[in-house]
Amino acid sequence: MKTKRNFPLKRAAISAVVAAAFPMLPATTMAAGSAGVAQFIAGDVNVLRPDGKTEALSKGKALQSGESILTGNGGRAQVRFSDGGLISLQPNTEFKIANYVDEADPKQDRFLVDLLRGSMRAITGLIGKRNRENYKVTTTTATIGIRGSGFSVGYNPDGSLGITTELDGIEVCNSGGCVGLTAGESVRVISPTEAPVRTNVRATVPTPAPVQEVVTVGNQTTSDGKASIVPPPPVTAPVKQVFTDLAAAVVFTDPATSNPATESYHPEAGVAVLTSFLSGQPIDFDSVDGNNIRTQFRSTPGLTNMEKGTLGVPTDPDFVGWGSWVTGQKIVAGAATEIASVHFVMGRPTPLAQMPADNMQGTYQLAGGTAFSSLHGAGQLVGGSMTANFGAYSPGQGYGYVDLTTRFGGTDYSAMLNIDINNSKITGTSGTNVTGFFTGNNASRAAMVYSTPVENAGQVSGAAIFRQTNLSSPPQ
Repeated sequence: MKTKRNFPLKRAAISAVVAAAFPMLPATTMAAGSAGVAQFIAGDVNVLRPDGKTEALSKGKALQSGESILTGNGGRAQVRFSDGGLISLQPNTEFKIANYVDEADPKQDRFLVDLLRGSMRAITGLIGKRNRENYKVTTTTATIGIRGSGFSVGYNPDGSLGITTELDGIEVCNSGGCVGLTAGESVRVISPTEAPVRTNVRATVPTPAPVQEVVTVGNQTTSDGKASIVPPPPVTAPVKQVFTDLAAAVVFTDPATSNPATESYHPEAGVAVLTSFLSGQPIDFDSVDGNNIRTQFRSTPGLTNMEKGTLGVPTDPDFVGWGSWVTGQKIVAGAATEIASVHFVMGRPTPLAQMPADNMQGTYQLAGGTAFSSLHGAGQLVGGSMTANFGAYSPGQGYGYVDLTTRFGGTDYSAMLNIDINNSKITGTSGTNVTGFFTGNNASRAAMVYSTPVENAGQVSGAAIFRQTNLSSPPQ
C-alpha cells in the first residue's frame, strides 16, 4: 500500500514533464485590463481581433477577451494570463479567448476558451482554483473541465481529439457522456455525440525545442571573429497526391462584394483534381468543365493560417476532407480573383447504385467542420444534425433538413437549413445557400458548405461534415 509521502515525488515528476512545455522566461509586464500577455513567440503567429482584423503577434503584446491566436506551420506561442495561468500553443493551432474575466471573485471570474484546431498545453491559474466550474476549454467535439491544474489536448490527423491530464484530474464531456481522468490518463473523442473513450495513447502535443537566438558549433568563427551561424536543415518538398474522381464544394467571400458565394465541382462535369499536401500544407483543387474551362482554387502563397480535417484517407471510398483558408485565389481560365474566408469540403460522391433506396430516411450527426466566418469575426460550430429523405419526390429526388448549433460571443445559436437531394448531390432550397454531396455506401457520410444568417453573428459561412447514425423506412 502506498504511503502519502510517495505522492509529492510522483507529483514532482509530472510537474517536470509539464514544465518542459513552459520554459522559464523573463517576466513580462501585464497591461492593465488585459486578459494576458504573449510571453513567448516563435515563427508565424497572428492575432485575430473581434472586428476581423489580423496582425502579427509579438512578444509582450497584450491580449484581450474575444481575440484569437493563430499559429502557422512553425509557429508557437505561450500566453501568461492575468491569473497566472499558462497556455502553450503548438503549430497550426487556432485558439480563442472566448470569455475571460479576472475580478478575484469566484462568482464573476471566467476562463472560457476555444481550441478550434491544433494542439495546446495548459496549467491552471487562480480562476480555476477559485471556482473550477468557471474554467472550461471547448473543442469541436468535447468540453474539458478541471479538477486539477495541468493537461494537454490536440486534434489528430483523422479529426479525432486526444486529451491527456498531467497534473491532478480533469473531466471531458460531450453529448455522449463524461469521463473523469486522473494524472497520466488519456481519452480519445471521435465526435460530438460519441462518449470519450479511454486510451493508452497520449495527446499529440509536441514539446517545443529549446529556444536559441543563434546556433553555433564548437568554437567555429568567421573571419572577423564572430560566431559562425549554422544554417537550418533543408526543407523537404511536400508530397503531392492527385485524384480525378473527387468532388469539391467551396464557399468564399469576394472582398469586392458582401455576400458569400457557394460553388460545387463534381467529377462528371469534367475532371476534379485534389492535390493534397501531406505535410500540413493547404489543400488546393481545380476542375475542368465540359467547355474545357479550367477553374482553380489556390490558397494564398505562403499561407499558414488554415484549418484542415479528414475522415479516412483519400483512397477510401467514403473519404471526406474539409478545411478553410483565411485568404486565397479563384482562377478561371487563367484570370485570378483574390478571395477570403474560404471553406471547402472534398470527397468521392456515392455512386448511384449505392445510394439508399427510394423512400428511405437517413439521420445524421455532426462529425466535423470548420470554425465559421462572419463579418463580425469567427465563431465555432459546436453541434448539428441532419435528416435526409431519399427519393421522396421521385426516384433519386428527395429533401432534408440540417440543424446547426453555432457558438458566437460565448452564446449558442441554432440555424436551420433546408436542402434538396439529387442522387448524391446536396443543394440548398430557395433562400438557403448550401451545396455538397454524400459519400460512402448507402450515403454513410455527408459533406457540405453553407452560408446562412445567424442571430447576432449576421451572415455566417463554413463547412460541416455528418456521419449517418440510422437508415430506415420513415414512419408512416
